Amino acid sequence: MTRNDARDTEPAAPLTWKQKLWREVRGYAEALVIAYLVVTFVFTTVGVVGTSMEPNLNGGDGRGNVLQALLTGDRVFIPKFDTWLRRAGILGEYERGAVVVLREPANSMNSLLFDQRKFFIKRVIGVPGDRVRIEAGQVLVNGVALDQGFITDRALFEVEPQDFPRVLVQDGRVTALSVRFEHVGNDAFSPRLPLAGEDGWWTAADDPRARLFFGRVLDAIEVPPGTPEGTPVVLDFVVPESSYFVMGDNRGYRGSEDSRMFGPVDAMAIAGRATAVIWPPRRDGNWNLRPLPAPPRFTAVPSVP
Repeated sequence: MTRNDARDTEPAAPLTWKQKLWREVRGYAEALVIAYLVVTFVFTTVGVVGTSMEPNLNGGDGRGNVLQALLTGDRVFIPKFDTWLRRAGILGEYERGAVVVLREPANSMNSLLFDQRKFFIKRVIGVPGDRVRIEAGQVLVNGVALDQGFITDRALFEVEPQDFPRVLVQDGRVTALSVRFEHVGNDAFSPRLPLAGEDGWWTAADDPRARLFFGRVLDAIEVPPGTPEGTPVVLDFVVPESSYFVMGDNRGYRGSEDSRMFGPVDAMAIAGRATAVIWPPRRDGNWNLRPLPAPPRFTAVPSVP
């Protein structure tokens, strides 16, 4: 045996405690970096909380307990690469009918009055340039009544017959919005939109409460020439550039806080598109794993020329 062979067979020196610690820390750090890169650029999942997307997404039975809701509600798959490609302009806009996860707007009622949730899950109704209005609960996009069978065919609730945005016009501008603010304690007020035919629900457009909750809504209302003045009228809400009009599928009483309340959402506020339900596998005895394509009824909506 040569001297080199003897050296090769000598046992390695034991690691010092610092070397052992570094090996452990490096292993955890590498795992965290990989997880961060996957969640940021590849995919992530989001748990559905609340009832705003019923009947198509189940928010669990937490009843105020967010953890319980996360454990029992649907969990959706978000391909993050899709988000980055859209932000880069490669994939274009989100399509009407897409289910999206978005950061909660700062002017949402939940954010202003209660603890802000990190994300909302909503459906894209209007894309940039679209004209949206709601008459007696019927959503119209670019003048076409949207077939709402994707919510009414399975829903256990009735669509609330709301008009939105119902306004008063004077001198070619919106002077009042049909909304009532209900006192919820501690000098806080919660807005409520009226049902079709309900009168006397008027708040001046320059009222601080109207600007706080509905400022972006008021700014996006189009007043065409010849609009009757001093008479309640439902006008089109024009979706601004790089923004979207979103709604929850739950159109029952207080079913969803959405663009009817906080206005259009910026494209950069959308964290991603929900493409599938991945958990739980079964619900109420039925298979629950499923894709989340845009309902085919949205294809009937014409684009703005």
